[in-house]
Amino acid sequence: MRKVIKLVSPWILLALFSAGCGGSDRSSSSNDSQSAPTSTQSSNNNSSQDSNQPDDQDNATSSDSADDPVEESTPEPELPTFGDIEWPCGPGSASGATDQGVTDSEILIGGGDDRGFVGSLGLNVTQTDTIQAFVDVCNDMGGILGREIVVELYDAKIFEVSSVWLDACPRMFMMVGEGFAVDGFGEETRVQCQLAHIPAWTVSAAAAHGPWMIQPVPNPADRMSLSIASWISDNFPETIAASATVYGNFGATIENKDKVLASYPQIGFEFDVDLEYNINGEDDWTPFVLSLKEAGIQHVYFTGTCLPNYQAFRAAAAVNDFDAIYSVDPNFYEDICRRANSDGVMNNTYIRSAYIPFEERASSKAVDDYLTIMESTGGEVALLGMQTASAFLLWAIAAKSCGSELTRECVLREAAAIDEWTGGGMHVPSDPGVNETPPCGLVMELVNDSYRRVFPEEPGTYACDDSWSASFTTEWSEQARLDENRVSHQFTD
Repeated sequence: MRKVIKLVSPWILLALFSAGCGGSDRSSSSNDSQSAPTSTQSSNNNSSQDSNQPDDQDNATSSDSADDPVEESTPEPELPTFGDIEWPCGPGSASGATDQGVTDSEILIGGGDDRGFVGSLGLNVTQTDTIQAFVDVCNDMGGILGREIVVELYDAKIFEVSSVWLDACPRMFMMVGEGFAVDGFGEETRVQCQLAHIPAWTVSAAAAHGPWMIQPVPNPADRMSLSIASWISDNFPETIAASATVYGNFGATIENKDKVLASYPQIGFEFDVDLEYNINGEDDWTPFVLSLKEAGIQHVYFTGTCLPNYQAFRAAAAVNDFDAIYSVDPNFYEDICRRANSDGVMNNTYIRSAYIPFEERASSKAVDDYLTIMESTGGEVALLGMQTASAFLLWAIAAKSCGSELTRECVLREAAAIDEWTGGGMHVPSDPGVNETPPCGLVMELVNDSYRRVFPEEPGTYACDDSWSASFTTEWSEQARLDENRVSHQFTD
């Protein structure tokens, strides 16, 4: 049964219990005068029995009572919160060189993106902007139980993922909140050195099911939520029998495309055309557009980046009078994409998401907190940035739980034990430890230079439906050699 869920208001939470991850209930005591009322009749009887006593004795007794000190309860200080969870950062006495990258006073972690990729400079820089901003906030509060977090920011430039892991492997405690577009290129290196991580997201089957890894919102290679596919089917039923994919010629977009081809037909989609483009861009997108137009395509799934490829493709579509609806991945929800559409050439673009949008910060304290932090630092904001924030918070809560016994194994164990995770209210509930895609989502539309929610309509909500959970296999999930727990053994056996 389909349902629409509203994120719990943090103000209600504060009224019920102290804000915190797993915070305990706060009980309020009854008023003493109500729990032990004074008996008027007993007082009168005592007065009658003591009527022979001097009045000044009565006054003295009364005065003595009034002078007795009254103990006043001191309210507990309110702890800082992110959304509906307590910040896991603060002072403490954790100590010990318990693992690689950990000392009495510091924890060394790595973050990363593909900002140096020449085909799209600044690609996903929101991830390193976000991890740096959140580390700074955490350290200002006291770090993790007194240990300062030191973060190094890597740039994989799309194709240099192995180099990132080779540098990080012998030094980092863990990688946190990173995401690399072709993570499959570096997965063997990471696995061989057994470097644990809590990434913002993964793409390749090997990485999405890799050992020593937990994601805040899992994106496995053999599962997919059909939330946006179902919405398109309901609202544009004539388009699903005339669909096409347009994807870049590298692993990330190829695997995304194959997941769509393996899952969408389960609810009636028919894909007649599959077009591969050069990730570094095309000199002329007209042949792509004409191929789609001649085939009578009405719905296009485009995977890649908004700028510059998708924008250039849509400009060619406008010139050649090709009309269709377009569905894209969550990375298209970013300020630079919105700002680039002031002319409306990319209208009719629908974006699947599991995160509450920025435009609804008034409906989600967690989204407002994320934006406030990023606004204070001037960092780039995007949905992938919120994914990094969720990964960092999940890591920090787990690391705090480990105390002085801070090891990679402990962090992964504690993170996996959190069976309902929303990043403080930024996204749909997930169970990171089981690596299943939540059957929930929402749909956004790009309209000129703004995004608007189209499903479900109420701000601050998302929809869930168990029928949206699609299971399948692709050549990539088979290559990953998943065991009974769906953990990849591609590089371990």
